[in-house]
Amino acid sequence: MIDNELLPTEGPGRKDMLELYSWDLETACRVQNEWEDNNGAGRGPLFRWIGAEELKGLYETYKEKKNPALIIEVLHICSLNSLPLPRWCEMGFLKAYRKVRQYRAKSWDDVFGRPHKKGTHLETKRQEREKPHLVYRRIEEIRKNEPLTAIDGDLFERVGKELGIGAKTLTESYYYKELKFRKPHQCRRCEKRFAYWHEINKDGLCHSCEDKERAHNKNGQ
Repeated sequence: MIDNELLPTEGPGRKDMLELYSWDLETACRVQNEWEDNNGAGRGPLFRWIGAEELKGLYETYKEKKNPALIIEVLHICSLNSLPLPRWCEMGFLKAYRKVRQYRAKSWDDVFGRPHKKGTHLETKRQEREKPHLVYRRIEEIRKNEPLTAIDGDLFERVGKELGIGAKTLTESYYYKELKFRKPHQCRRCEKRFAYWHEINKDGLCHSCEDKERAHNKNGQ
């Protein structure tokens, strides 16, 4: 039973959200494949389902901690995935907005909290977020073009200089940080790595290998 707070107020979006909440991963992937076959554009059903699942977790956290910053996160998820606002977020946003609008709060930070902790170095945080992906992608590119290249200090130093990171130790830490994120999302058959968990099915196969296995089983019957 879905909590009413997770649903929008009465309207066309309510039925849409009830359907998304009733899916599991397998259903979402199947609907996504059907959507892609029909040349769908924009965010597909799978990503909208992932967004809906994220809303569940955020709601549970909000109930426990009452952190108004979560309202901003929900606004982002709903905007990104064309999802209607759940009632708890709608009411929370209106309450916070009115505090500012009615001069009972001085700024948005007073009602939603600071977006970054005091003393946060934005450039450092931005690099920590962006550089691991760039390092990983460059190393994968080098190893594809130069298969005999070892993953060692020389490679980290080379890539660090190319990307303006400098220290090979920092480049190495960026690489393994990204590798740790990606490695679990690896197809057990073709061994390709994927950025997102939903690109691998419950049997450990990517969508391409899953289709090949399905075709093989069908031909073998």
